[in-house]
Amino acid sequence: MLTFHLTSGQRISLKERDSIRSLLEQQEHASDIYAVIIDKKLHDLNYRPKHSGEISFVYADSEIGKMIYERTMTFVFIAAVHALYPNTPLTIQHALSSGHYCEIARKPFLTPHDVTTIRAKMEEIIAHQEEITRTVVDTAQAIAHFEACGMENKAALLRQRKSKKSSVYSLCGCEDYFYGILLPHAGYITHFSLRYYAPGVWLSPQAQFHDQRKMFAVFQEFEAWGKAIGVSNVAELNRRIEQGKMDELVLMCETMMEKQLAELAAHIVNDHPHTRFILIAGPSSAGKTTFSKRLAIHLKILGLDPMAISMDDFYKNRTDTPKLADGSYDFESVEAIDLPLFHDTMMRLLHHLPVSLPRFNFKTGLQEKAEIETILQEKQILIMEGIHGLNPRMSEELPHDAVCKIYINALTHLNLDEHNRIPTSDYRLIRRITRDHQTRGWDAQATISFWRNVKQGEERNIYPYQEGADYIFNTSMVYELAILKQLAIPLLKAVKKDSPQFLEANRLQSLLAYFAEGSSQAIQR
Repeated sequence: MLTFHLTSGQRISLKERDSIRSLLEQQEHASDIYAVIIDKKLHDLNYRPKHSGEISFVYADSEIGKMIYERTMTFVFIAAVHALYPNTPLTIQHALSSGHYCEIARKPFLTPHDVTTIRAKMEEIIAHQEEITRTVVDTAQAIAHFEACGMENKAALLRQRKSKKSSVYSLCGCEDYFYGILLPHAGYITHFSLRYYAPGVWLSPQAQFHDQRKMFAVFQEFEAWGKAIGVSNVAELNRRIEQGKMDELVLMCETMMEKQLAELAAHIVNDHPHTRFILIAGPSSAGKTTFSKRLAIHLKILGLDPMAISMDDFYKNRTDTPKLADGSYDFESVEAIDLPLFHDTMMRLLHHLPVSLPRFNFKTGLQEKAEIETILQEKQILIMEGIHGLNPRMSEELPHDAVCKIYINALTHLNLDEHNRIPTSDYRLIRRITRDHQTRGWDAQATISFWRNVKQGEERNIYPYQEGADYIFNTSMVYELAILKQLAIPLLKAVKKDSPQFLEANRLQSLLAYFAEGSSQAIQR
């Protein structure tokens, strides 16, 4: 008999060789438990422990639980397509409206009727509570199996990972490999949405769909570009690196970025000649500061004189800042901005009147005024970066044609393989971990610890307004994670096992293990 200790102090017992699912019979709300953590390691519900230890449950509403649910839902979708249309290529491409956009290479093309049929098949698999089995095999065996099935990219990833063992999941005769654990059977999927979204489908655990045509267009543009240069997934990226083509790839990405910046600057100058304020917003580590500087250079080339102003300088005095329920200051609320001062300052600048620009003193928590007044000259244009740049309240008193709103994000099209996508938030978090270490001296544990709060602020203050932007700019680089790997892995390994951030650090290490290591010298030439 094995004995496990919960964090609450409770002890629970399990017969040797029994699975965790047997243990759940003793627990309330067992259907809401999606996984367990035993001695700081995540396990699925079919796991058979060999030793006693500390245990905690992973619930449906946790971040890990949500990832497990989405991954399992995706496998049900893949299995349904496999059953209906054998040997038909399917790709989980990118995020869309709290879900995933997917493409199915149905001949001659996918139709709404096909999607209805797939949905019905998913519902059938779920209703029958079809078992999802996990088989641990030698990685060489898994590689051979996926090569025989025509899944060369998946096989290549397993070769890169260099682990002796790999897990192969099976559902209704469909076998696949996933970056992370799944639920024991399809019956756990209690809610999902599947709808036709030409030319593919939208799959989500959420019922409500918000059309994001601008975001979709940017993703599709980069999906097409990835195919054009032969780097649509990590396996293809690794091949490029192994072939010694890292320098070429970096140059292509940088040239593409400069081309898009030049086009954006030309659009602003030629198509929106009355623009005087460029408001820029994007989530953490999207590259806002670098983007703003590079856009300014391109605007200068076209004869304008850009001037940077920080929205942070328009913070209210700290004593006037709204507070959260716990009594701490809510610096991310738009109410933390002195909107009347902002509007008055912008209107004066628009009409070429002198104004003393504010400077917020973060040490004293007080607004200060610049000693020298500023007048916006005829050829000058303001570039302002801030979390609320897309919020209509920031520009509601300004003439519509005087404002240009730009949303930027690192919208990676690069996925592990056809069925395992890399969330944009993971890409940004790895960026943030390396940046915080280099510029602030922070360790990975510190960055990971507040990342959830950062994401919650983005979901409230940025994402609801992204489709209202005049332009969406993608700052992702297909080679970047291969280079960041050598910087991030030592930081992630330094997170101690007894840290609450250990599991997330370990997950990110596992993600980076799929990448061949790219030389940082390629971006210094």
